[in-house]
Amino acid sequence: MSETFTVPARDLTKSGIPTLADIGERLRGGAWAFVLLGIGLLGLGLVLQAERGWGNLLLTAFNLACVGLGGLFLLAIQSITGARWSDPILKAHRAMPALLPVAGALMLLLAFGASVLYPWARPDAASHEALHGRLGWLNLPFFFGRVALIFAAWIWVGRRLTQQGKGAAPFILVFGLTFSLANFDWLMSLEPVWSSTILAIYGFSGMFLQGIAIVTISAIVLRRVGLLPAVSKAQNHDLGKLLFAFSCFWAYIFLSQFLLIWYANLPEETGPMRLLLQGRWMPLFYLNLILNFGLPFVLLLQRRAKTSEIVLLATCAILLAGRWLDLYLQIMPPVLHGLGPVFGPAELGGILLQLGLGHLACWPVFMKDANPAQELPPAE
Repeated sequence: MSETFTVPARDLTKSGIPTLADIGERLRGGAWAFVLLGIGLLGLGLVLQAERGWGNLLLTAFNLACVGLGGLFLLAIQSITGARWSDPILKAHRAMPALLPVAGALMLLLAFGASVLYPWARPDAASHEALHGRLGWLNLPFFFGRVALIFAAWIWVGRRLTQQGKGAAPFILVFGLTFSLANFDWLMSLEPVWSSTILAIYGFSGMFLQGIAIVTISAIVLRRVGLLPAVSKAQNHDLGKLLFAFSCFWAYIFLSQFLLIWYANLPEETGPMRLLLQGRWMPLFYLNLILNFGLPFVLLLQRRAKTSEIVLLATCAILLAGRWLDLYLQIMPPVLHGLGPVFGPAELGGILLQLGLGHLACWPVFMKDANPAQELPPAE
């Protein structure tokens, strides 16, 4: 005859085990420290060298926008396809778009430093031969008006998707048009004589890969603290396959863009590429390939590696560093006017600001539906 045993519930307030609210409070203090230190270092960078300060602010704003869009895009495609494997990790997808208003505010701040970043925003722009016929589109009021409209569209459509579960198909349409425009406006116009017809798809490949990496880290960490208890090795394996596949996709688009420039051999396209392949920028050019493709390919090649949380976390950290470097190589060479790369207060400040703002914006969404007295799961 079987017997039923009941285990009395433990009082977590007396057990010494930190609750999710405790963890969030501790992390929030650290996040605010990162934000304040990041702002201070960015301000110091602006004083020391305005080009680097404003360039890193652009990198920070664009990267945060890509994180928010990555979460929305993953949520949209899973809604359209009716995917069920990702149900346990949807909370991570819904948290990432909280960064879009923050990124929009940072992008609008660039209006004060636009003349440092963009040649078309300088007083002598009309005399610049490469800008003839472009100033009707590239001028400060119209440019930042587009910035405001693009972020307003992303935030409005994104809130419908995350809060009501509606509008996945309209979001894909809006995203395709506006994200392409954002890449051409915000990044390609840094260098008036350079152009790439596939810059938007290249930007998408990096954005999507970064989004998968952040969702993977969130799923693993939040399972450890009890917010996503349903995440299993099956979800880890699926996320590992996505990381592997889209790392290869990023490399394919990278090679496609490079080969188009190499084959056409047009001076206005090869000049910026030669800068990256020579002198002090060359090591970073090859490091970009290693971080975004080489190391992830080797680490995730075996099936067992795709279910290992340690391997997945290490791979995601590498990919996020690679994404930062990829954007750095797109933004800083034209902003620095041919000077070599430097890592200093402005770069460190931008990274700290991204980490701090990321936690402050996303953690409240993670906690929204959680039980604050929830116990941490035992370590496996």
